[in-house]
Amino acid sequence: MKEDDLPAGEERYLEKIKELDLIWRINEQIMSFEGMDSLLDSILRGAVDIMEATSGSIMLIEPAGSDTLVIKAAYGLRKEVVSRARCKVGEGIAGLVAERREGMLLLDDLMDPRLRTRRKVTDAISVPIILEGALLGVLNLNTKKDKAFGDIDLFLLNTLIKQVATAIDRGKRLEDIRLRLKELEEEEKSTLEEMQRLTAALDEKRRFYQRLRQQLDNLYRDLAALTGPVA
Repeated sequence: MKEDDLPAGEERYLEKIKELDLIWRINEQIMSFEGMDSLLDSILRGAVDIMEATSGSIMLIEPAGSDTLVIKAAYGLRKEVVSRARCKVGEGIAGLVAERREGMLLLDDLMDPRLRTRRKVTDAISVPIILEGALLGVLNLNTKKDKAFGDIDLFLLNTLIKQVATAIDRGKRLEDIRLRLKELEEEEKSTLEEMQRLTAALDEKRRFYQRLRQQLDNLYRDLAALTGPVA
């Protein structure tokens, strides 16, 4: 039996399984966080599998605070496409989704000229990645296996995107913290080495002073003896 032929209750049950599957994958990646690249790749592959897509990408705003979207993770796309794929908010499919801040189903004929690309898009779905009002990027999925994406797919992806946004935000903060920890650890190491050098130099100065003080004391004693009364 195909998914389309399932009763509404069973279909919703399968949707919930898909939601939990991606959330489980995301949580697993966060708990064993290695870096943003692996996190984004895992999120994208999970979305591709769960949504039964054949390819996709995650585009993030970069640098932060700009209006430029850059592909940070890709699956099933040619390397040359990935390397030069970037757009401004409001340009192209991803840019328009980012500008409107709402997911879009893209089927066959694209009436809006801003959505037309060099390749013909016949079946795709794109949703903005937003967290607490801040636009982080856009998740794009292309060509659903066996059938076209529908409203249910858009609803499911919109349901999951908050977890995706939270994971990306947490991943960025983890990476920032790890980078800052590395910087501070290097500063700490450098400071300790400098303290050790200064301590050694101070010890040497103390020894020098002790020798100097001893010489002074000897000279004062000699001086006192020579300036005293002659017996």
